[in-house]
Amino acid sequence: MNAPPATIIVPTRDRPEMLGRALATLAAARRPGDEMIVVDSASVTPATADVARAHGATVVRCDLPGVNRARNAGWRAAAHDLLLYADDDVTVDAGWAEGLAAALEAHPTAAFVAGRIEIPAGQEDAPRPVAVRTGSRGERLTAESRGILGHSASLGVRRAALARVGGWDEALGAGGRFKSSPEVDLFDRLFAAGWEGWFEPSSLAWHDQWRDDVDLLRLDWRYSFGSGARIAKLLRTDRRRARAVAAEVVWEQGLRDAARNARRGYKTPTALALVRVVGAAAGLVRALPTPVRDGHFVLRG
Repeated sequence: MNAPPATIIVPTRDRPEMLGRALATLAAARRPGDEMIVVDSASVTPATADVARAHGATVVRCDLPGVNRARNAGWRAAAHDLLLYADDDVTVDAGWAEGLAAALEAHPTAAFVAGRIEIPAGQEDAPRPVAVRTGSRGERLTAESRGILGHSASLGVRRAALARVGGWDEALGAGGRFKSSPEVDLFDRLFAAGWEGWFEPSSLAWHDQWRDDVDLLRLDWRYSFGSGARIAKLLRTDRRRARAVAAEVVWEQGLRDAARNARRGYKTPTALALVRVVGAAAGLVRALPTPVRDGHFVLRG
């Protein structure tokens, strides 16, 4: 039996060519009964909406930028209870939508299903792959799971679960005050609410590795800044998980990685690891004074 229909949601801002490539594959993966929503996150030109409509998507407009604001607008406009998120810089396999939706049906205790994300052919030697989640076996995800759980670039979520935790935190992610960590913050809150997750390898996407060295350095800063904000929030909501995340971000991905690369004489990787530590500290300091209510940062002004 096929899984129930779902709503495919793609947040985007001023990247019409990239969006067009993504939507061409998402349209091919779309099943009868599925709907597709493109959330235009305050694009400057009308090209975004034109490309979306040309691929059969409904357009929802946000007048203020922010990827999590766009993701919230998408699920609140959706007609279905199963929500499938994709980013505009991914392409997907024809079975992508069925894989995520079927996994949500098969695992009723899972609030979210993370899909497999690979590097596109011809980009295998990317200097540092971004937003990739590989593996060939399904995996139950819990608050005890470590490492990369999944990415919002390819993610299935239940509407009921999102509604229970108040949706995505709009202070996080691209365009938000704290720049990054949108999906891991969502996972934190879903785990705290008693849900689990699932990794589903049959749902396959490819994430375009389009960033150059300068873009990667900026991205590392944003990732680490967002991680620091995530730790600041967890210190108020879940101190045990805050300690685990801090150990992973500051020690494993930061100081230990820097020391290992320094011993090998790798100057650039050493510098990037130290940038991650400094970024996490900056995000922590910036976010600690920010109030948290019902699991969300409360921004003033």
